[in-house]
Formats: sequence, C-alpha cells, structure tokens
Amino acid sequence: MKNKKLRHLLILFFLLVLSGNVMAQGVPSILIAYYSGSGNTQTMAEAVASGVAQVEHVNYTIKRVEELTEREVLKASAIILGSPVYNANMAPQVQAFINSWPFEGRPLKDKIGAVFVTGGGFSIGEESVMLAMIRAMLVHGMLIVGGAETEAAFGASAITGEGEFAGKEVNPLFLNKAEGLGKRVAEWVVTLKKER
Repeated sequence: MKNKKLRHLLILFFLLVLSGNVMAQGVPSILIAYYSGSGNTQTMAEAVASGVAQVEHVNYTIKRVEELTEREVLKASAIILGSPVYNANMAPQVQAFINSWPFEGRPLKDKIGAVFVTGGGFSIGEESVMLAMIRAMLVHGMLIVGGAETEAAFGASAITGEGEFAGKEVNPLFLNKAEGLGKRVAEWVVTLKKER
C-alpha cells in the first residue's frame, strides 16, 4: 500500500515538474543586447529592461553584445539592440554582433526588433544609427517596433554630452523613453504569442 502511494506521488511530482517546464518554454523572451563604453548605453539598457519587467508573461535577458551566443539570439522572441553613436555610426562591436546573426533560412524572420542609442550631442547621428540598426533587422525579416511616444518613433535615444546633459547621469527624460520602448516591445511580444 505504501509503495503504491509513493509511486502515485512520484508520478504526480514528475508530471508537475514536466508541466512547469512546458509552461516555461511557452513564455516568450526578449533579448536586450547592447554595447557600452562609458556606461550610458548600459544605463539605457537597464531602463529598457525596467519597461519589459512591467509586462507579465515575458522573460528577458540583458547582456553586452560581446557576451552573447547565437543560441541566445535564436531563442529570443524579440531583440532590443542598443549602441552608442560613433562618428554617426553604430559601435563596431554592435556591427560585428549584427554580422554574426545567422542568415541562411532567415531564422530571425518575424521576430520583433527595436533599437536604442546614446549620443554625445545633438545632431550627432542618433537617428541615422537607429535607422542603420533597423535596416539590418529588416534585412533579416524582423518586425520593427518603435517607442511609445512620437519623440521616440524610431526607438529610444539619449543625449549624454552636450548642454544641460553634459557630465551628468542619463537624464530621466531619456530613461522614460527607454522604459516605454521596453514595455511596448514586451506588450507586442505577448500579443503576438497569443495570436499564434
């Protein structure tokens, strides 16, 4: 009698563990990938993560581009990519990361993509860098999501080295845009998951 009860309890336990694993596999995940030299782009990435965390039923990973594996890129339901502006271009590390994405068979097709940048000054290339990253995502067949407000149409950006923004931590105005971007992407990831 005891062995029979023990066997039933063990079967029930394994079924619960198995169902938990199956449910965990069904939760969409967002990859927040960035390069940061001064720490400003990392601060923006953390704000993006705060926005994602406000949405239930989504997991996220936040990592520097040089730490990521192809498996992590392929596993993500969405990629939110961040770069500082380097001479009106994305950082070479971010370009190398994009160049490492697998292309054969377009495995990133229909994943959500979004971007954020930090630039030292006004009119130093923030929008052109965002558009360059967006173009790369479009080549892979990704679906692009912009920020939550008109002022973040292409994604979130921050000015970090000119005028009132010089020599200070990233301004809350820009962090709010990053947070809004993260939340909006997470909401779309959940919506698309329900529809598939």
